[in-house]
Amino acid sequence: MWDYDVLVLGAGPIGSTLARLVADKGFKVALVEKKKIIGLPLQCAGLVSRRVKNANILPDEFIINRIKGAIIHSPSDHTLKVSKEDVEAYVIDRVSYDQYLAEKAVSKGVKLLKDKKVTKIYHNHGKITLNSGDSLSAPIIVDAMGFKPDQIGFLARQYLIEFNDTRMDPEFLDLKLNADISPGFLWRIPLSEKTARIGFFSESRKPWSFLLKFIKSFSPNFRILGKYQGNIPLADPDKKLYKGRCILIGDAASQVKPTTGGGLLMGFKAAKIAADTIEEALNREDPSLLKKYHQRYHETYNNEIKNQLRVQKTFKLLDNHGLDYLILKIKEKKLEDIISEYGDMDNQTPLIQEFLKRGLISSMIPSLIWRKVTRLWK
Repeated sequence: MWDYDVLVLGAGPIGSTLARLVADKGFKVALVEKKKIIGLPLQCAGLVSRRVKNANILPDEFIINRIKGAIIHSPSDHTLKVSKEDVEAYVIDRVSYDQYLAEKAVSKGVKLLKDKKVTKIYHNHGKITLNSGDSLSAPIIVDAMGFKPDQIGFLARQYLIEFNDTRMDPEFLDLKLNADISPGFLWRIPLSEKTARIGFFSESRKPWSFLLKFIKSFSPNFRILGKYQGNIPLADPDKKLYKGRCILIGDAASQVKPTTGGGLLMGFKAAKIAADTIEEALNREDPSLLKKYHQRYHETYNNEIKNQLRVQKTFKLLDNHGLDYLILKIKEKKLEDIISEYGDMDNQTPLIQEFLKRGLISSMIPSLIWRKVTRLWK
């Protein structure tokens, strides 16, 4: 006899969303969360695509700011400004939004079990054990517990900053390229004219002082309001997303965009695929059908992920001189309009295809590494 139809492990935004979707189909669902307070500590930049509203519920009360474009800085601070006419992204209150999504799951009948750390998953037997010594069972288990110590990924660090003597255009975020952290980058995401989330992600464990230097490049007069860090998994288009009676989703499944590390929109769409697959597996009492989730997800995203991985690897080949060269060539050839028209924070393949079609990439890359770059794009 099972305790639940589905056990969702991890009450982050994707786990809570999947729990709600499955409960909405009439199944008995438990949502198991190790934290006492959902959403804390904050571990992300809180920047999401405007398309998130098509993939999930996002009330306006959780939107702090709306972004139309970006100012991209080269290592020597040559700048490139790209934008859309309409809002492209939202800066959200992730802590409150995470809590809201968990509450919505509960409102659909999901049993929320907080302060319960999972100590072991028995993938083939549909059972978990908790730090309390208790165990729970279900024919389907979802691992939405986020980044694991054995995953390959990036370190992300971020400050919440208030500037005393400078004002930002709240419609534009800043991105700084730097070969020392490539293929990661630094960011300044405005919450208002005076406050911003400023951070970076990198394969190397750069110290907080590295980030402070970037903050001081805007103004030395600021106040630190908060300090956060977390991990971003390396995207893996070949990752197996099921094992026995268990599926992986979100960061646990390495479901992130390679170029930005963002995963919320991708995770919400994966939750819908997973919910439909779980319904089929439960109705037919056949956990082997969970492999359909793996297949459907990879069919949906693998082409985009592989293209973004090529972009990521290309940036990794560039030293600071090469990154300066790239930005200067884009400005010289007046390619800002092409980037603004075809650029998309979720789907970068159309911009890549446009650059390839026009033969632009070869003119933007230093000749010394061009042969290596061409191998990536064969």
